[in-house]
Amino acid sequence: MRPKSLASQIWEMVRNDGTPDDKKYLGMTPHVHYSLYDWAEEKKIQLYVRLANVTYDIVFKILYQRGYIIINGSDWTNQLKWLQNPEYYRIDKDNIEYLIRVTECEKYKANSWSIKSICERVGL
Repeated sequence: MRPKSLASQIWEMVRNDGTPDDKKYLGMTPHVHYSLYDWAEEKKIQLYVRLANVTYDIVFKILYQRGYIIINGSDWTNQLKWLQNPEYYRIDKDNIEYLIRVTECEKYKANSWSIKSICERVGL
């Protein structure tokens, strides 16, 4: 039997993350009246946010184990790419830096309050 893909693991976590049924994609809130279109759009947004949060948590932990720290967020689909080749995806074509090496924390945190707080959060 093949091991589960990371995407499958993330989906299982989103499905079973303890979110009440009325907040899940198929849950209806009885006191709020949506048109069918508005309800579907609202639930799609809720699912997207939950998926993004779960993905970020998992990707952050795995990248940290590999010696990288996320310093700028991105779409969850991009975050999954970072796992394949963090060195390649550290800086994008617009020169936005998303990842730094754990060993670079000292250098970066002197110049950026946000990077300093990220490094301190993981104990660096």
